Formats: sequence, structure tokens, C-alpha cells
Amino acid sequence: MMDDMGTTMLMSFADFELLDAGADDVELLKGELIRLPPAQRTHMQICRRLFKLLDAALERWKRNNPDTQIGELEIEMGYLISSDPRSWLQPDLSLPHPDQPGGRYYEGAPLVVFEVVSENDTATRLDKKIATYLAHGAAEVWVIYPEQRHAWVHRGAMSAATRETEAIHSDLLPGVEIPLNEIL
Repeated sequence: MMDDMGTTMLMSFADFELLDAGADDVELLKGELIRLPPAQRTHMQICRRLFKLLDAALERWKRNNPDTQIGELEIEMGYLISSDPRSWLQPDLSLPHPDQPGGRYYEGAPLVVFEVVSENDTATRLDKKIATYLAHGAAEVWVIYPEQRHAWVHRGAMSAATRETEAIHSDLLPGVEIPLNEIL
């Protein structure tokens, strides 16, 4: 949020929760209000395909690994990532940690984040979101670029990102693979 002088004004989480977002998507990133227009149809179709394929793969994985705890796949779930600096983010898809705490929203970052890049995303904002997720408990952040037909996976704050052009597969879920051509 900018004031009349062009400086960024920070917002409290309590004020953020009182917002009437209208038709916009809103997030709070390090105290800064981020407003985006509603997701477009193609974006949501990609998210829905990814959700269906990944959810089915996770169910199979759980049956084959009954002793392993894993959260339930979420779509557009809100996460109160941190209170200092204040960040509430809503990834396109997410896999929470097993038994992740939270009331109205999950607390902390999800275990795995899936963001589908849209035309309204900026590189700076994506970098800040990735860094915030990783700094607050995410093990992996997948950033999927539909137009370029590839994804970047970020594992840990100190690891270099890797580019994936064929499929989504997580180190946390051996054997789970979602071909990008089935999503895009």
C-alpha cells in the first residue's frame, strides 16, 4: 500500500483481516498489502488440473507408505506465515506439514508450495514470497510458468533452484510424478 508521498505503508494483520477485498485477491507480504485482480480462467484450470492429479497421486502414495504422515492437499488456503514481519499468503496449492497448527488459517509456511505464475505476478514479488515461505518452514516451493512450460523448484533457503521441464516430482514424496504436459 502506498501513501500520497509514494512510500510503502505497512499494515497490521488485524487491519488486513478487516479489509473488504471485493473481487481482488489480497495477500500481506512483509506488512505490505498486495492486491491482484481475480485469477483468470486459464490460471484456475491449470490449478484445478494440478490439484486433481496431485491429490490422486498423494492418495496412492499414502496407501503405499501408510507409516508416513503427510498433510492434505489444499487449494488457495490461507497461511499466517509470520507476525514479524506480518505475512499472510495464499498459495495456489499447498501441502501443509502433518498436524500443522492453526485456527482460522494455518500458522507458518506449508511443507510444499505450488504457485502458478500469472501475468500479474512480478519477479520481485515472487522472489519475496519464495524467500518468505522458505524462511518460515517450507521445504519446497514450486513455481510453475505456464507460458514457458517449465517449473522452478526451490529447496531450502541456501539451495540453488532447479529447472524442471518434464514433470513435477518432490524429494519429499519419492515416486510421485506429475507430467507438466498434463497440467499445462
